[in-house]
Amino acid sequence: MGILAIISAIGVLAYSFQGVIGPRGQALAGVFFFFGLVAAFSQNLRGVNWRTIFWGIVLQIVLALLVLKVPFVRSLFEGASDVVKKLINCSNAGAEFVFGNLSDARPAQFGGTWSRLFPEEDTYRFQFAFVALPPILFVSALFTVLYHFGILQLFVKALAYVMRFFMRTSGAETLSVSANVFMGQTEAPLIVKPYVPKMTNSELFALMVSGMAHISGGMMVVYIGYGADPVAVLTTCVMACPCSLYLAKLLLPETSVPETAGDTKMQMQKSPYANAVDAATAGTADGLRLALNVAAMLIVFIAFVALFDTMLGQIKPALERLEITASWAERIPDDLSLRKIFGWCFAPAAFLMGVEPSDTDQVGKLLGTKLAMNEHVAYLDMKRFRELQMAGQVENPMSPRSYVLAAFALTGFANFASVGIQLGGIGAMAPERRSDLARLGMRALFVGFVATLLNAAIAGVLLTA
Repeated sequence: MGILAIISAIGVLAYSFQGVIGPRGQALAGVFFFFGLVAAFSQNLRGVNWRTIFWGIVLQIVLALLVLKVPFVRSLFEGASDVVKKLINCSNAGAEFVFGNLSDARPAQFGGTWSRLFPEEDTYRFQFAFVALPPILFVSALFTVLYHFGILQLFVKALAYVMRFFMRTSGAETLSVSANVFMGQTEAPLIVKPYVPKMTNSELFALMVSGMAHISGGMMVVYIGYGADPVAVLTTCVMACPCSLYLAKLLLPETSVPETAGDTKMQMQKSPYANAVDAATAGTADGLRLALNVAAMLIVFIAFVALFDTMLGQIKPALERLEITASWAERIPDDLSLRKIFGWCFAPAAFLMGVEPSDTDQVGKLLGTKLAMNEHVAYLDMKRFRELQMAGQVENPMSPRSYVLAAFALTGFANFASVGIQLGGIGAMAPERRSDLARLGMRALFVGFVATLLNAAIAGVLLTA
């Protein structure tokens, strides 16, 4: 209660003096607020290894400084983003062969072919199935080939060694957290699959939190393809490694002795694939399942949003029919919707990320959409809003800074559906731990979501514009 009182006071002071401290001061207040929020709900603050917390924060800040402030490192990340864009172009070549003009996502005014059938801008719709899903197939196949040749494991082990050396976390949890930079929340644990059944609750929790705080390589390509700032997406994925790990250890400290304590050895098992062609085929099949799952989830969740919006939109007309004219009823907006409610609830979080005060409602809507549905829907909403802004159809356009910070905060799998995904995916590796997974699921969602906000707040402190 004491911690909650302190961070609440920090938030109130930041809001009261926003004209003095500016967006960077807001973000600095947010760093303390988001960290304190996790600490306030810690299961055992006395058991926290503060070396792990200290070095985790140092690594997170150093990574952010290197990318955002050192021109050479930033150029490397920009080069990496160019590589990602080239991967998208490679995927587009395959999609164009199969789908023809349907794979051309350009609007008519920018040379689009398929979109010319819709001369009115408001009738043209982004063809998600033919543009956004094919890169998932290609990247999944590519990563499987890299795994077959052991290249992916080398990057994972190098990153894991650095974090374990400073943070003194166990080998198994550090490897799995590092793998999340490239792999999804159910694929990364495969790196340490033999150890999952015997993991301590703290290790298992770190495994889950990291999955929530990252996105997979395939999704990274998709979101950059939507127009999200590529440096922000790549940076927050790397920053989420130490951040998710130390926040997990802050909420659920290690009180047992892990089986892989002090060990970073990864079982370099022989690849299950006969050759690169076999690996690419298997990766494509896995990517197809993921793409179909993404499409199905979007159809269902967007339909639920429409359902809720319809129900919310009928509240005020129903009150009017019942002739309820109380002052509180008159204050209900005519266009009440789920996104508007999200904007109210998450605007304070957006403010503490360092978002421009005029943009907090819009970014709050995106944060709420990500949590309640998924980041895919949120990124599509941001893409649509940006297109309307470029067309001059938005009354309150968002600043470039707000778009960048939104990309930092949206890049993560922290949503309610992911709890079920992890329960099914990780639970299949260790059926005897399903009860632990179910018990830790909502807490992992909470910490994973806060980790993305904390990454955004640190970026908000460092960004000058």
